[in-house]
Order: sequence, then structure tokens, then C-alpha cells
Amino acid sequence: MFHHFALYVPSSDWAAPLRGGVLDWLAEYARTTQVFFVVGGYVAARTLGSRDWTLSHLGRFALQRYCRLGLPCLAIVFVMPAIIGFARGWVDDELLGQPATLEQLVAHAFLLQDILGYEALSAGLWFVGISFQLGIAYALGLALQQGCGRFGQAVFALLAWGAAAYALFHFNLDAAGDAWALYFWPYFYLGVLVQKASRLDGKAEFWVFQGLLLCAALFAWRWRLLMAMAVGLLLYVAQRAGWGRVWPNGGVLTGIGRISYSLFLVHFPVLVLVSAVWARFSPDWPAAAAVTGLAVAFTGSLAVAWGFHRWVESPAARLSRRFGAVGT
Repeated sequence: MFHHFALYVPSSDWAAPLRGGVLDWLAEYARTTQVFFVVGGYVAARTLGSRDWTLSHLGRFALQRYCRLGLPCLAIVFVMPAIIGFARGWVDDELLGQPATLEQLVAHAFLLQDILGYEALSAGLWFVGISFQLGIAYALGLALQQGCGRFGQAVFALLAWGAAAYALFHFNLDAAGDAWALYFWPYFYLGVLVQKASRLDGKAEFWVFQGLLLCAALFAWRWRLLMAMAVGLLLYVAQRAGWGRVWPNGGVLTGIGRISYSLFLVHFPVLVLVSAVWARFSPDWPAAAAVTGLAVAFTGSLAVAWGFHRWVESPAARLSRRFGAVGT
């Protein structure tokens, strides 16, 4: 959220006279998608790895996954045109984009906007589509593993490692590929291996994969690979030390974690709304007062996320459980 607040005008312009250096750092380096993907792979392995998988189970899981991720995202997609219309003329078009089209809305509804080349209606929606793809790809891999009998684990490992190596040394080098799960598969699979490392047969594979990531970073420097390695190592140590059983236990951090997906979805619409209101009613405020807009956007995002979690995300999660597949 801070990354987006620092990245987009006018919020970045408001605070630039007072906190320009901090904003520049947040805009450039506060990119945490690797954290999400590594943790996502870890949780997916914990929740999906021991299930029985058939074609029927795959179909139900796809529906469950869409309800859990897609329906809350869909709510944002269909409210954004109204927010953009309200802000048009007061907020830079670079932030708002072009007016939404019916085809664009349909592409968003199926989480295909990036694959089909449509402009995103809100920040971060690409991540929802990639998370959906990664979940389906992992479930397909598990179904193949179970279908291959005693050779299943070897087949799954061969495909997973092959896809990771291809991504690291070729596919991941071209940013044009970031509409596809393969681009992010190495991060996700690292999380899977962290969970596997809780068994005696998984530790060596985890460390060898860390070495593969390091070789890829040396082959073509990408700091996000080191970020993924650090997150994977932290999860590995936390799992072995048992930290997750004792921390965090309640409190503000747990509360924010519970609404984190809602916060991820709503913070950009809230930022656009606050920016439009500030531009309409206080266009000439001095920087010190204008920074108040960032505080309002921050607290407003938390408040809206709480309501969104209660009335949109939670009902969608309850609906997803009716399909009988446990997802992330």
C-alpha cells in the first residue's frame, strides 16, 4: 500500500516536499510480490498437498479458488468505473487510465485482462490473476503426481524444477511474460519446498533450490530473486523453530493480517477517491497540510478494508467452502 501511495500522483506530490527521499525509496524498492508468492506456495502446500485429486476435484477447486479470489476482485472491478468517473478531471489521467469498456470489464471478470492486453482498472489486479493461475497449476501438478503412481513424485519434481529453471534463466528475463504464472513459478515453488522441508526428505531439495536461485541472480541480476531467497529462508527457520505456533497470537498484526486481502483490493480505490476530493476542495494547500491527505487515505483504506472483509470477502469465502476444496 505504501508503495502505491508513493508511486502514484497526486499523493506522491503531496508529500514530496517533506518526505521525498522516503517516497523515492518506497516507489523503487517496496515491491513485495515475491513475499506473497513464496508464502502463497508454502500455504498451498500445507492445505492442498495431502488431498486426493481427480478431474472432478480440479473443477471444484477452480470454482472454489475463483469464489475466494475472484468474487472480491469482481466487486472492485465493477465499482472502479464510477470512482474513475468521479475523479476524472481532478486526478491525472495517467493514474485513472482510459474510460472502461464492456470488453475490458468482461476480461477482468475472468481474470484475463493482462493476458488479453487490457488496461487494469485498479492497481494490483494482475496479482489476483497470477495467484489464480498458480493455484490451478499446482493442483494440476498434484493430480498428475497422484495419477502417475509410484513415479508420481519424480514426475512432479521433474516438471516443477524444469519450469522453475526455464523461468529463471529465460522466461523471467522478459517483463512481457509477467501476465503468466510461469514468470512467478520459482517464487511459488520455493514456498512449496519450504513446506516440504518439514519432512526429512525435503531439506536437501530446499537448499539446492536456493542455490539455483542464487545462480540465476548471478546469471542475470534481479534483486527480487534475493528477496524471495530471504523470505524462503525466514519461513524455513520459522518452521523449524516453531515460531508460527506462538506468534503472532492476536493483536493488531493478526487483525490486519485477517483483512489483508481486502486491504490489498480497496486501498487504490480509496486513494483515488481521497485524491479527487483533495484536488476539488483543497488544490492549493501547503505540503504540510496536503500530507494529511495521505493519512486520510491510509486510515480510510483500513476502515474500508474492514467493511469490505466483513460484507464482501467473508461471504465469498463462505461460498467457496461449499465446493469442498480447501484453498489459500
